Formats: sequence, C-alpha cells, structure tokens
Amino acid sequence: MKTIKYETGRDYGAPQVLEITFPAVTTDPIDAVFVSVTAIFTDAVRGISGTVTVFGNDANEASIGRAVLAEYDAGRYQAN
Repeated sequence: MKTIKYETGRDYGAPQVLEITFPAVTTDPIDAVFVSVTAIFTDAVRGISGTVTVFGNDANEASIGRAVLAEYDAGRYQAN
C-alpha cells in the first residue's frame, strides 16, 4: 500500500489536502489501457473519507490524485 497527499488547490478555511491510500500499481503492457485502482481517501478539512475506484492508463500519483478528486466531486464514492 502507498499513501500520498494530494493538494487540491482549494481552501475551506484551510487548504484541502486529500490523503489517498492505494495498492502499488503495476502495469501489464497487455492490460495497460485499462488499469483500475481502489483507493481510500480522507479529506480532513471537510471531515469526509471514502473509497473510490479509479481507472486510467497512467496510474501514477498525480493521475490517481486527480482521478480520486474527480470521483469525490461527482459523489461517486462509498463513505467510510
């Protein structure tokens, strides 16, 4: 498992930083087009945490952070 901090650039009385935990991502050249990652996030400034599944062919920290934020914004997460 890997944990990153993703700064969203938003401020809710304090800067919003998502703490995101996800399994190590290994890309198989055959399946590299469709990689899914189940990630757990915590938004301490808003008191929200949840689990999302994100997809992408470039599963690095920045892309996972952007994808988790997009799912969170859209309400497509399971609250923890």
